[in-house]
Amino acid sequence: MGKLLVTVDHQFIRTPDGKVWVKTIYGYDFWKRYLKVFDEVRIACRISDVPSLNEEMMISSGTNVEFFQLPHYRGPKEFVLRYWKIRKAMVGIADGCSCALYRIPSPIANAVHNEVKKKQLPWAVEVVNDPWDTFAPGAYKGISRPFVRIYFYCQVRFMAGNADGVSYVTRSALQKRYPSYVKRHKENHMHFESFYSSIILDKDFFYYDRKVPHNQFTIVHINSCITDYSKGHDVVIRVLNILRKNGMNVYVKFIGDGPMRSEFQRMALSYEVAEYIEFTGLLSGSQAIRQELLGSDVLVFPTKGEGLPRTVIEAMAVGLPCLSTPVNGIPELLPAECLFSQQDDKAFAKKVWDILTTPSLYQRLSKQNLETAASYEYDVLAARRDIFYKKLSDLGEK
Repeated sequence: MGKLLVTVDHQFIRTPDGKVWVKTIYGYDFWKRYLKVFDEVRIACRISDVPSLNEEMMISSGTNVEFFQLPHYRGPKEFVLRYWKIRKAMVGIADGCSCALYRIPSPIANAVHNEVKKKQLPWAVEVVNDPWDTFAPGAYKGISRPFVRIYFYCQVRFMAGNADGVSYVTRSALQKRYPSYVKRHKENHMHFESFYSSIILDKDFFYYDRKVPHNQFTIVHINSCITDYSKGHDVVIRVLNILRKNGMNVYVKFIGDGPMRSEFQRMALSYEVAEYIEFTGLLSGSQAIRQELLGSDVLVFPTKGEGLPRTVIEAMAVGLPCLSTPVNGIPELLPAECLFSQQDDKAFAKKVWDILTTPSLYQRLSKQNLETAASYEYDVLAARRDIFYKKLSDLGEK
């Protein structure tokens, strides 16, 4: 069983009572997947200490979960500037652990790995995103973009190719670009591979009674942290402009928050559609997101790079027709008729129009999405995860 060291490239906050909080995804329930196999879990992550909470957040700390605080940084530039401070903070990070798992790409994973190698611990990776597409031209702005893209591409290639165990969020897309040791040789008792999504999708999240909308329509888009153009907020704004100009009574709901929100609000003003757009801010917890999805009619998610987006899977699970781009694992979720080039505003707009004005098409896509989403239900994925973690745990006991 033992103690598992996990690296997470996410920002957490800690209140004076010692509790650790997070805005999205990594609540205490997330760590339970590891605790099913391991006795304890140590989370290596960025933590900021605050006097109190000023917004709704999820509790991340809990029984048998400890946090190893790393210095806070934001973005590649700050990470580079604080690199040696971060490295110094990692002394002892692997003490008492039986094995390690890195969720990559992640800037801290390489630094943590240096400590793990000193202890000669078995290690595995969960490949959750594709940095080659995420940091492609136009998706991420800044002079560091080419360096960041190559750095993380090489990181994932190296770690996937050398780890004892590798799991991907896709069935085949990420495996082709970042092959594991198993792919290059074959599986054995020391090297193993799996695939499963990170999503927590319980049975009660699904919704099977979606009705065809009429007269007034809502497009929804979800991106928890709005930091750049990679998730296609600008595309959705232009699509809305096209649809409104053609007489459709349609609105947009952006779920999420971040430093780029104000820029997209200004863009909405320039396209004269600001009054038809709602920025909900960040929503905490899957049920809050589910309620917004239930009140929407179609998901438009023109992303430039993903692993396997939970946004799309959650929308599919409540019967929403979904439009996105043919990148990474998304073609494993959606049919070709619902995938378009990220910058093809007219194609997205036409398909939204067709879906919202053709009841038979709406019903067909809604049904297909529910059937596909069923394969990502929690119990289905948990079985594969448990086997993967057990193999890693067994290596740690040898």
